[in-house]
Amino acid sequence: MHMRTRILGVTAALAAMALPAACASTTPRDLETWNETDTANATAAARERPSPSCLTGSPTPEPDEEGGRAGAWRVAYYDYRDRVRGLAVTREGTVWAAGARVPEPCGPETKAPLVLRGDGGRWREVPAPPLTEPRAVAASSDRDVWLFGENAAARWNGRRWTAAPGPGAEPQRVHAAASGDVWAILNANFLDGAGGAEGAWASRAELRHWDGAAWRTARPPLVAKGLDGLPGGEVWVAGSSRGRAAVARWNGWSWSTVPLPAVPALHRGQLSELVDVAVDGSGRVAAVGWVAWVCGTEEEDVTYCGSTLFLRRENGRWSYSLPSEPELDPQLRLEADGKGGFWLFYAKNEWNTSIGHLSGGKWTYGTFPAGPLGHTRVAAVAGEPGTARVWAAVVDDTEREEPPYRGGGIWLGE
Repeated sequence: MHMRTRILGVTAALAAMALPAACASTTPRDLETWNETDTANATAAARERPSPSCLTGSPTPEPDEEGGRAGAWRVAYYDYRDRVRGLAVTREGTVWAAGARVPEPCGPETKAPLVLRGDGGRWREVPAPPLTEPRAVAASSDRDVWLFGENAAARWNGRRWTAAPGPGAEPQRVHAAASGDVWAILNANFLDGAGGAEGAWASRAELRHWDGAAWRTARPPLVAKGLDGLPGGEVWVAGSSRGRAAVARWNGWSWSTVPLPAVPALHRGQLSELVDVAVDGSGRVAAVGWVAWVCGTEEEDVTYCGSTLFLRRENGRWSYSLPSEPELDPQLRLEADGKGGFWLFYAKNEWNTSIGHLSGGKWTYGTFPAGPLGHTRVAAVAGEPGTARVWAAVVDDTEREEPPYRGGGIWLGE
C-alpha cells in the first residue's frame, strides 16, 4: 500500500501519438486479462494468435528461484490496463480488489475507478462508485464492503454501492471487524531510515472508528501505525509510545495496554516502533517494526541506522527477535500465513518487493515473484479467514521505452 511508484518520463500526449495499431480497442480480451482459468490454455492461444507488439512479456509470470524458496506464490489475476492498490477478503472467501483502469493496455494514463471480486478462479468487474482511484478496501462480509478514495468512501450492501462518510483523509491502514465496526489509520508518518529526516523523530497518526453511525476519533494508549483482528473479534493496534514499541487491544468497550518485554538494547538513545500487526485464527499475534538510532547528520538532515524488530506472542508469552532482513525499512507489511507462521513484505529496491517467511521458527527470504514487466511491488496484502491463503495486490512497471508501461494484478500465496 505504501511502496513507491515511479512516474515514467513520457507524457500522455506523446504516448498517445506513439500507439501502435495493435493497441486499438480490438485487442483480444485473453491478451489483456489473465487469471488462473485463462492461463490453462495460454500456450495454445499464443500459437494461434500472435501477441500485439504493445503486449510484450509473459502474461503468466512464474516465481523466480529466490521467490520459490520463500514460498509458493502464483498469479491469480493480471491485466495490463489495471493498477490494483487495495484488497480485502471476506469471511466467505471472496476477494475484493480496487484501483484504477485505463481504457487500453498501452494507452495514455486516463483512469477510471476499478473494483474486482473473485475467488481465484473467476473474476468479475463490479460497477464502481464515483470515487477517484480507490486505494483501500475493508470487508467483514460479502454484504458489508467499504471502499475508500482520497477524501470519500462508498459502502456495498450485497447489491449496490451507496455513498458513505469518509474517515477524514485517505486511510493508510483499514480493518473491518464487523458491520458497523470499521477502523482506519490516517496521516501516519514513517521513519525515513535510508534517506534521513529533518529534525528529531516524532511519531504521529490518527485512528478513526466507524461505530455504525459516524466516524469518531479513537484514543488508544499509543500512536497506532498498524491494526488487525479477526471478523467479529478483538482489534489489535501496534505502534509506539514515548519512543518505544507498543501494542494495545480493544475488547469492544475499552483499550488496554499489552505488557511487553524490553526492546533489545542495540544503541544508546535508540528509538523503536511497530508498524504492522497480524492476527491468525488460532489467536497467534505478531508485530513488526524497527529499532533505530541517529548515525549521522548533514546540515538539517538526520540519518538513522537500525534493525528490523519482530514481536511475537506464542503460548501467551511475548518475545522480541531481530530478523536478519531487512536491515531497516520503516514501511514493513506483515500477514499471518494461516499455518502458524507469518509473511513479511519489504522493499528490495525502488522497483521490487522482497518477502520473508517465518515457518517452524525459522525465517527464509526471497524476492516476490515478478510480473511480466519486471518491476513488481506489493501494494496490499490480506489473509483469507480460516485458510492458509494470502492474497496480494500487485503493481507492475517497466523501464522499457516501448509499451505497455504498466500493469497490475493479484497474486496468491499458499
